[in-house]
Amino acid sequence: MNEQEIGRVRALAGEFVRDRRTEGYADRTEEYIKWGVDYFVEFLRKRDEEKLESITADTMHKYQMHLFNQLGRRGEPLGMASQAKALMSVRVLFRWLVRRGYMLADPSSGISLPRRKKPLPRGIMSRREMDRVLSAPDVDTPLGLRDRAMLELMYSSGLRNNEVRSLTIADVNTAEGEVRVKNGKGGVDRVVPLGGIAAKYVELYIREARPAILGWHEDPGVLFVGRFGGKMNGTTVNRWIVQRFAGRAGVKKPVTAHGVRHTCATHMLKGRASLRHIQRLLGHRSLESTQVYLRVEVGDLKRELKRCHPRERVHVVEDLRPPAQGGKLWN
Repeated sequence: MNEQEIGRVRALAGEFVRDRRTEGYADRTEEYIKWGVDYFVEFLRKRDEEKLESITADTMHKYQMHLFNQLGRRGEPLGMASQAKALMSVRVLFRWLVRRGYMLADPSSGISLPRRKKPLPRGIMSRREMDRVLSAPDVDTPLGLRDRAMLELMYSSGLRNNEVRSLTIADVNTAEGEVRVKNGKGGVDRVVPLGGIAAKYVELYIREARPAILGWHEDPGVLFVGRFGGKMNGTTVNRWIVQRFAGRAGVKKPVTAHGVRHTCATHMLKGRASLRHIQRLLGHRSLESTQVYLRVEVGDLKRELKRCHPRERVHVVEDLRPPAQGGKLWN
C-alpha cells in the first residue's frame, strides 16, 4: 500500500478515535486503539492492496498470522493479550468504517480472537504482611504520612494505580467515608467506601503533610502529590511506594500496586463479603472478572481439608506399604 493511501487510513483512524472520545471512551482505551491501528498500518505498508477497500478476509487472516509471529520490544513473541488487543482495535475500526459508509463490508468479521489465559492474581499478601507494609512508612515525615495515607486508601477501597493518582481532594469525603472514582476502567464512574482508619490518615495527610510537600509549588489539583509538588506517575506509586515498603516489611512476594488491590479483594472474600459487593468495590463490569478470587482461595481450602477431612488426619493414616508377595489389591 502506498504512502498516500496509508495517510488516508491514518486520517480515518484519527477520525474514528475522535468519535470514540465523544462516546465517552477512556483515555487508556484510546491508547490501545491507536496502538493496535499503528500495528495494522505498518503491516499494510508491506502489502499489495492498493486501497483500504481492497482489504479482504484473507488479508486479515494473514495479519493475524503476522501478529502471532511478531516480536515485541523485548524481542519476545507478542502475548495472547497483546494480539487480542491489536485485533480488537482493527475490528472496531472496520465496524466504524462500514457504519460510516467508507466500506461496504467488514473484512475482519471472520476473525476469531485468540483465547487469553486468565492467570491467578499475583502478589496477594496475608493480613500480617499487609499490616507490616502499612506500618512501614515513617508518618513523622510529610512524605511518609503521604505514603501511609495512600497505602491505607488503596487497601481500604481497592483502587487501581491510575485511579488513586487521579483523585482530587473533592473526590474523597472522609466524614462520610466515601471515595468518588471518576473515569475508571472503561470510563465508568463509581463511589466506593473508605474505611475509618484510612479516612483518618487521608484527613491527616490533607491537613498537615500535603501543604508541607507542596510548599511554594503550584497545586496540581490531585490529592496525592509528588515530592516536588507535581503529579505522581505509575512507576513512583508502584516501585517507590508499594514495592519499597513491601521490601522494608520483609515481604518476599512480587508485590505491586495492583497486588494491593488483589489483597483487598481477597481479604474481603475471606471476611465473607459477597462477590457482588466485591464486584461493585473493584468496578468490574461482569461477575466473571471478580470470580478469579474464588480460585485464589484454593490455598485456604487445602488447609481446611488437611485440618478437617478424616482421611487427612495423622492418627488415621493407613499403612501404605505394598501388599506381600502374592497378595492382591482387590478381591
